[in-house]
Amino acid sequence: MSSIFEFSQDVDTAVAPSPLPVGTYPAEIVRAEIKTSANTGNQYLALAFRISPDSYPVDFVDGDPDGETLPYNRLVLEDSIKGRWRVKRLADAIGFTVKGALDPNEMIGLTANVVIGQSEFEGENRAEIQKIVAA
Repeated sequence: MSSIFEFSQDVDTAVAPSPLPVGTYPAEIVRAEIKTSANTGNQYLALAFRISPDSYPVDFVDGDPDGETLPYNRLVLEDSIKGRWRVKRLADAIGFTVKGALDPNEMIGLTANVVIGQSEFEGENRAEIQKIVAA
C-alpha cells in the first residue's frame, strides 16, 4: 500500500462543486437503519436516498457520476399518535406497509420522489432532502 496519493489536478486551485439544484428527483433508498440520537436519546429512522445521475438537470455538471446519495434523518420514532402518523406518511410515500413493527431493512430498494432544497453548512451551500413524496 502506497503512502502517497496523487491528484489529477492541483489541489491549490480546487473550487467547491455546485450542490444538486433545488427540485424534485426520483430516488432510491440505499441505506435504512434505526439510530439513537446522542443529544436526546430518541430513536430515529436514518435513511439514505440515491439520486441517479440520469435524473440530474442537463446543466448540472458537478454531480457525482455514480449519483448523489443524501441522508434523511428527520423521522423520530415514537409510539404515539403523532409518531405513528409520521411513519404512516413516510410509508405511504415509499410504498411500504408497516403493521406492528418496523424493519428498516425492508425499505432498501424502495423509491420515492425527494424534494431537494439547499442550506448552508460550514460556509458552503449543500443539497438536502426537505420532503419525501410518492413517486
